[in-house]
Amino acid sequence: MKKALLISILAVATCCVDANAQSLPDVSQIKLETKEDYNATADSAALKSANYLLSMPYQKDDIKRLKSLQYLVKWMTGTPKYQFDLDESAGAFLGESDNLGMYMAALVRVKIMQPEIKDSKKVGLEATKQVLRYMQDPKNQVKIDKKVKALIEADGKGELEQTLYKPKQ
Repeated sequence: MKKALLISILAVATCCVDANAQSLPDVSQIKLETKEDYNATADSAALKSANYLLSMPYQKDDIKRLKSLQYLVKWMTGTPKYQFDLDESAGAFLGESDNLGMYMAALVRVKIMQPEIKDSKKVGLEATKQVLRYMQDPKNQVKIDKKVKALIEADGKGELEQTLYKPKQ
């Protein structure tokens, strides 16, 4: 009985490890050189990379994280299917390049998973909310600066859009 239970536990653990390995494709094997390379496989890898970045705790020198981010940037600049605008909402994360990378991952996720959102400000707003949720989760170990704290407070009050897109004086 104990042996059967142990085998079952090992089988489940193996499946979980295998599922995690499958969730992040080997992006180094996906070439993005021609228009034809930006296909469903490339789009799927971009979404999986974005999901990976927004689900794993921040570690500065994590190779998987860095490769995922590199792939996302290359995919974002070359995909003919999606247009990415870095507007005022991106400016909130410009102080820290790592935060900007998370914002870009969130943009990819919004564009692919919520294609009904067409307005670039709404896309930026939703991406910002996703990054703020990520940053607030203690398990992700992200340092939050004053600018981000202000955004978190504005979001809590339902004023994030007005804060991000306030008129310039």
